[in-house]
Amino acid sequence: MDVRRWLLFLGAACLLVLSGCVGEGKQTLPQEIEPGSVYTGKIEIPLPEASGTEVYEGSGVTIDASHTEDGYIMVKCEGATAHLKVRISLKGEDYTYDLNQSGEYEVFPLQMGNGEYEVTVFQNIEGTKYSPLYQTDLSVTMPDEDRVFLFPSQYVWYTNEEEAVQLSYDLCDGLETDSEKVDRIYDYLVWLLEYDYEKAATVESGYIPDLSEILQIKKGICFDYAALLAAMLRAQDIPVRLVIGYVQPDNLYHAWNQAYIDGKWVWMDATFGPDSTRKEADYTQDRRY
Repeated sequence: MDVRRWLLFLGAACLLVLSGCVGEGKQTLPQEIEPGSVYTGKIEIPLPEASGTEVYEGSGVTIDASHTEDGYIMVKCEGATAHLKVRISLKGEDYTYDLNQSGEYEVFPLQMGNGEYEVTVFQNIEGTKYSPLYQTDLSVTMPDEDRVFLFPSQYVWYTNEEEAVQLSYDLCDGLETDSEKVDRIYDYLVWLLEYDYEKAATVESGYIPDLSEILQIKKGICFDYAALLAAMLRAQDIPVRLVIGYVQPDNLYHAWNQAYIDGKWVWMDATFGPDSTRKEADYTQDRRY
């Protein structure tokens, strides 16, 4: 499904399902935390770099593949006057993203594992028609294929100055285990955020969560919940997937997370929260980021 179409579908689907399943209100926690108000130490998180050691260029497109072992590439296109898309393919599986026209790098994950990737940048030529602008093949070998889920990328974007990162350090200050950190951040977000029904009904195509805005307004759709949870846990060096797929029994498109805790992937859905009657078996993955 095209990125623009599924974002609209995602918002509408979450609106429909939450209309009948959410309404318990916020849980009781001691207090709201101002990001950066508790933790005073240094913040160090893994951030992507365009190091320039392995670069592919053509037709104004630059693909920096210097860190494929960490599970990401960085792509930019200079001088573009038409809408751009990036398609990343491996063994018949495709992920397609929008690419900015500002000539700035964007980060895209290599979440399909090791192998021979094909990366293609397209430009819009008319209506919904796109033409290939540049294409290259990449041989990707990642010692740890889960490391991709530790880095920010287009759908889960943050830096070490992001309020979401600061808040994750505040919440986890003094905690030692990944399990404790996951529980603390999950519980806090379930308590803090309310579902934004108006946004779900009006979300625009191409929407990508702004994590600082979500924290400020304390509202969001399922995509927002999942992106924020992923960013805050990744900042704590815990691999987390943002997963898009279907929830039964209504076959509704939805976003949730999987966190890697104690050697296994653990399903979690902050949008529905712990009081939901849904269970992991009701969820079917379509995409992961």
